[in-house]
Amino acid sequence: MKIKYIIAILAVFTVVGCTENFDELEKDPVALSANPAGQLTFTQLCMSGDGYYQHRTNLIYAGGFVQHYSGSWGVTNYGGKFNNSEEYAVALWRNVYAHEMKSVVDILDVTGKDPLAVNMNAVAKIMRVMIAQRLTDIYGDVPYSEAGLAFSKGIVTPKYDKQEDIYASFFKELDEAFNQLNTGKDLIKGDLFYKGDVSKWKKLANTMRLRAAMRISEVNPAEAEKQVKAALQNGVFESNDDNCIMHHLDFPFSDDPARLDYRGNGLSYGFIGNDQGDHFSSLLIDYLKNNGDPRLTMIATPKTSSSVVPWAPIQPGETLYEGVKPGVFRWELPGGSNSASGIQPYLKLRTTPFLHVSYSETELLLAEAAFRGWVSGSAADYYKKGVEAGIKQLEIYGAAPASQASIDAYVNAKPLLPGTEKEQIGTQIWITYLFNSIEGYSNWRRTGYPHLIPITNSDSGTGGVVPTRLYYPSDELQKNEKNYQEAVARLGGKNDWLGKVWWDVN
Repeated sequence: MKIKYIIAILAVFTVVGCTENFDELEKDPVALSANPAGQLTFTQLCMSGDGYYQHRTNLIYAGGFVQHYSGSWGVTNYGGKFNNSEEYAVALWRNVYAHEMKSVVDILDVTGKDPLAVNMNAVAKIMRVMIAQRLTDIYGDVPYSEAGLAFSKGIVTPKYDKQEDIYASFFKELDEAFNQLNTGKDLIKGDLFYKGDVSKWKKLANTMRLRAAMRISEVNPAEAEKQVKAALQNGVFESNDDNCIMHHLDFPFSDDPARLDYRGNGLSYGFIGNDQGDHFSSLLIDYLKNNGDPRLTMIATPKTSSSVVPWAPIQPGETLYEGVKPGVFRWELPGGSNSASGIQPYLKLRTTPFLHVSYSETELLLAEAAFRGWVSGSAADYYKKGVEAGIKQLEIYGAAPASQASIDAYVNAKPLLPGTEKEQIGTQIWITYLFNSIEGYSNWRRTGYPHLIPITNSDSGTGGVVPTRLYYPSDELQKNEKNYQEAVARLGGKNDWLGKVWWDVN
């Protein structure tokens, strides 16, 4: 049944040829047969167009855990008060293995046998790392080396690889991909990220290597330093023009195999479904407001009613920008939803782009590496470039550009200061990945920054303790019992969301 489901999905979104065929999806998303180009397109669409886990894992849980958002029922009850819903906790696992991992493993299988498909094979390796890193960072030990091989090799109960081993595979595969990519070889077809630009894919391979290296900085600093140096030597992102972005179309999300559609932004599925429900947290709004950050007005709208006098117009001298305190529902605000700032409309469209990997993150991670003494250059200079890039990247969403004068004034007034380097860098990465909360959540667990607002609600499912992973699906106990039990044993015997993944040693 599962194989038939996968085939049905691929049949819907398979396209033949280069990236320009994305336009054809707007006219008719149904294609003829599965092939590497179509599977690459489908995989890239899934990564941000899948409203099922973008809503549950990215917005509700990750966005609530790291206090990007607050106010709606879902984000506040589950992500803000840490109450468990297995449907939400396993959403990423369910759809990534069923859709993305299977597709990319198929690409690797087909292109690995074809000496004329070295670039497509290299891209598939990078894609597999991007997909699997999100999985392992959320769950810990997961099927990787044997994942997606049910059809080709009959492996229906894949082992759960240790996260340490998965990361070792990441570094190996990214290095292989970088060295394979060659402008004189085959065209990269079906590529919605970079339209087949080999040079961009080489930078992405190295930038993902940098990200993975810094993820293990606390648990294995020697290996992290080695991998950071290799990534930088090979060439990482150099500007916002290198950003890995998915541009979406105006189509509603559906994961019904009969009318599958991932062409729209999956995160917007959550925003649209919770109209007037989702708000930025007070932690985020207050940070931007108190520091004079130009991003405040680029992401948030002014409130329209008073939070000082309930249900009254805004009072003289009252601040126009306020977030919702984590753990608080929007209807509990003194003046209701309108007494908190809204989210800019262009951030909630099905056509809103999705940022997977950014130049801003690159420079901020290099700032941390320089602070640690792993790379040459000034940590302060890397930091300044990372913050500036983080402001300018908001333009991709439709925000009016901040003036260079305002950007310069901000970065000059808020330089990297001795003694607070890790906190400042970690906080800026948290802001940079405001709409990619899965990534923000992973970096927060690694660094502990920013300092979150304590959750003191009596109805918190964990007594106010922020979960540090998500649960494995309970039905794995029936489907893959032996491997599941071994993985749970490595967690201390409990499939617990207060357990920690390998690299999380804070």
